[in-house]
Amino acid sequence: MKTFNITQILTKDEINKAWHLHNTLPESLFAEAVDNQLIKPNMERINKALGQENDSRFLAYAVQFVFLTLAAQQQRKNNGQ
Repeated sequence: MKTFNITQILTKDEINKAWHLHNTLPESLFAEAVDNQLIKPNMERINKALGQENDSRFLAYAVQFVFLTLAAQQQRKNNGQ
């Protein structure tokens, strides 16, 4: 499986929009919203950047994983751990 980072999938503006979605939507709706609003409309660019055809929902779940990981790290940092 090919590895990638979030900046290969989303632009800085799209990352900011995704972060807003992460902070305003229930976790169960996040991946679907990211897929429909940010990934599907940009699949041609994303596929080109990654050098392969991709499944938009898989990428949306990957973005969700990154955001959940960042949120958990931020929470631990705020709790002094």
